[in-house]
Amino acid sequence: MTTHEQITPSESNTVPPSLPSAARRRHQRKRRSLIPRRLRRLVKALPWRVILVALVLIIIVPGAAVAVFAADSYARVREALTSLERVLTTLNGRTLATVSETDFERLQASVNNLNNTLQRAQQQTTLLRLAISFSTDLDTLFKSLDATSSMTAAAQNLLEGVRPTVTLLARSQQPDALLAQARTEERLIELLRAAQGRFEIAHEQLAAAEQVINSIGQGALSQSQLADYRQLVGYHGLLARTNRVLIGLPALITEAFGVEAPKNYLLLSQNNDELRPSGGYISTYGWLRVRQFRIVDYDYAGTSPLSPNPPPNALAATLDVPSWWFKSPHPIMAAWSGSWYADFPSTARMAIWYYEQGENPRSPVDAVLALDLTGFQMLLEALGEVTLPDGRSVNAANFRQVVYGVRAESQLEHKDFLAEIYRQILSEWQSLSAERGVALLTAAVNAFEQKHLMLYFANPTLNEVVELLGWTGKQQAGNADYLLIADTNMGNKSNSSVSRTLTYSTTIQPDGTLNSRAVLDYDYSARVADSDPAVAPEHYGSQKDYFSLTQLYVPVGSQLGRAVNLQSPVTVDDQPQHTIFATGFVVPFDEQKRFEFNYTVPNGVQPFGLYQRYQLTLQKQAGSRAERANLQITLPVGSRIVSVTPAPSDIFLLDAPIVEFRLSLLTDQQVEIIFAPPEPPAP
Repeated sequence: MTTHEQITPSESNTVPPSLPSAARRRHQRKRRSLIPRRLRRLVKALPWRVILVALVLIIIVPGAAVAVFAADSYARVREALTSLERVLTTLNGRTLATVSETDFERLQASVNNLNNTLQRAQQQTTLLRLAISFSTDLDTLFKSLDATSSMTAAAQNLLEGVRPTVTLLARSQQPDALLAQARTEERLIELLRAAQGRFEIAHEQLAAAEQVINSIGQGALSQSQLADYRQLVGYHGLLARTNRVLIGLPALITEAFGVEAPKNYLLLSQNNDELRPSGGYISTYGWLRVRQFRIVDYDYAGTSPLSPNPPPNALAATLDVPSWWFKSPHPIMAAWSGSWYADFPSTARMAIWYYEQGENPRSPVDAVLALDLTGFQMLLEALGEVTLPDGRSVNAANFRQVVYGVRAESQLEHKDFLAEIYRQILSEWQSLSAERGVALLTAAVNAFEQKHLMLYFANPTLNEVVELLGWTGKQQAGNADYLLIADTNMGNKSNSSVSRTLTYSTTIQPDGTLNSRAVLDYDYSARVADSDPAVAPEHYGSQKDYFSLTQLYVPVGSQLGRAVNLQSPVTVDDQPQHTIFATGFVVPFDEQKRFEFNYTVPNGVQPFGLYQRYQLTLQKQAGSRAERANLQITLPVGSRIVSVTPAPSDIFLLDAPIVEFRLSLLTDQQVEIIFAPPEPPAP
């Protein structure tokens, strides 16, 4: 057995002096090549193919994982958006009183499942977020995921907060819950107040989601990502509005129903057979006093120059009446009988001024409630029949016939009769069964949405909550493209027999301006009028034809061009939020007339990331029946359509794409077209 002496590093580099020169050279080469030879042996022994595959996997597999996990996460976000849409549609389309406990359980389970799905997606992508700096698409994906997660958590808190209220309302409608109904209203306020902590947390979560959504760079979004972004923005807006309503609801209920102090309401009965810009001629009016959820006092009367008590005539000079508005023999009544405003809150404020300046009963006024004949019929349908003291029965089917039958006998009796109907309805309203109460609430919500019933509070804070519900009849500002047509019937009560159709076409110019054309077709058919109780000699006097003072509200700065077939000059009135085209015309009985307005709009489109966005708001005139609207939007030559909302009737993909819609203006309508502008010519 051979033994080796240990050699220190210093010794290993020392050549023994006793060796011959040739041996010394061999010894030095041996010492110098000792480590490289070992490395060469190691290199020869390594499985290079395995190493090469490993290196490939190290480089490729994380990228593949990012792609796979990102695709899966993107699918989860899309699934979450779809689930959130179903939840929000349920929340938006129904009142709390119509949601059963079973419905609510399913809704809450859906949101909880959605939250679990999003949490798994968050965990799955934790490591992938390290790659954000290398991928804009991943950055957008993760921000969308974060925003959706915050919104879903907010929806959970919102539902948890409102759950006791839904349970209370659902159980109060059961037959064996009659004893509990005495304190249902007070308990409702208590539960909503107790839930404010949940709603405040939801508010913070929605604020966090909004911050994330705002950080998404629209300029880098693809077409599909842009669609998801629009969904996020839309769903966030709906959730935020719902949560703000729930935060303000306890104060609204407390104030509106006189829980802490009595409240005075001014009731405006609008006859929408005789249209005014914000509803109809106020033929009758009333007041009621509410305390502790009960109507404790009320009265009703007909409108005349002395009823209600008018303000001093000298105050007529303080009214800012437009020059194009009709001249009344009683100038002060311009503030009362149906004003020139298409915005109902403006009309309501002026009615309050008129009523209070005349020192009428139950002043000051806390709120104004306006109801027209169509809304009256909707409520009667839910109430069933109303029996008057003289034994006559009134229901939705015979209401207009009975009203105009009485009116033909005596003008004074007609208004007294309407007042009696209102009194009876107010009386029966307070003793409704739970089932009828829900039906009446549903009818009232529909009437609010269609602007046949409108509510305005003198308290701005309360009014903000009612505005969120869409119940104030507020006119929107004329941003982007906008159109509202307001008729003022100056001669008779024929609006149920006069059909109006709007045809609106606009061409988007390369610079974003619009060349617009609004055509109004009026059809005053004898065939329709023959069955209309309002169109009879005793109601129209000497003016059977339809005479209208009409306003077109268009975007600020619009310039009127050619007007066709008009019978009087057009007044252009530039207001801070709209430009108004005002003119008068006559549609003879049993004839059709067409009136045309051509004008330009200065700013019709806005940038939207890599694209352009065209938005049109069509607002329905308060009090008007459903109106047909035909739209034709022509995009710039060479542009490409990215998305259209709502679904169009037709799209013609010519050099200049054309999008067409056929709508019914039962409620306000919104149209949005996102398009890619034409590419600039090559240099």
